Amino acid sequence: MTQGAEAFLGQVLDDLVAAHTTDERAVVAARKLFEDRRGRVFEDEELWEVWSAGFVEWLVIEHVTEGATVPAAVASLHAARDAGEGRRAAAIRAWLTSHRSLWSVEKLGAGYVELFDLLGGARVRVAEPRALHGVAVGEVAELRVMGFEGEVRFGRAFLFHPRGTRDALIEQARLVTAEGGDRRAVLDHAATLRTKVLRYRHVSPAKLYERGATRA
Repeated sequence: MTQGAEAFLGQVLDDLVAAHTTDERAVVAARKLFEDRRGRVFEDEELWEVWSAGFVEWLVIEHVTEGATVPAAVASLHAARDAGEGRRAAAIRAWLTSHRSLWSVEKLGAGYVELFDLLGGARVRVAEPRALHGVAVGEVAELRVMGFEGEVRFGRAFLFHPRGTRDALIEQARLVTAEGGDRRAVLDHAATLRTKVLRYRHVSPAKLYERGATRA
């Protein structure tokens, strides 16, 4: 029986992580870079699983190590193609060409979610058979989406920002962009704001986001 698309994409990501995390020193160095850009989350904190999922996605499909010119997953893509593994190659290509951004949840339907890209203006409908318990229209999250087998699908890491911070996020994105920052810089800055919520529980998330990470 052919494995379902979501499960297959997940299995391929797990395989990529297993294949490209054997160099412990390189992984530790990459983790430090990731945390320097986005803030550190500790194992006993509520964002640990989300942070870890986001890290391994970034590590194998976005991060370019010193001396390399492409992400680690590109080697696996070439190997799958050489082996005639068409579906695996297509899945790896989907991960490599995925789009990570700040998305607003516009509509929740039976088997789908409609999103709006706050940084790029795109509107997409994502196939999602699972019920997203606790998620409401209007929420903002850092998500990865990709095209695979005729539909747009989610990546694994979902970093939701607190409700009521959408306007502040848009303003912070404008400020980062005005200073020459790219999409990744905006996402990293937003992530540091999310960690501030863990550290400053006596301050409302909206206020923390309005102030920005450097002024909190």
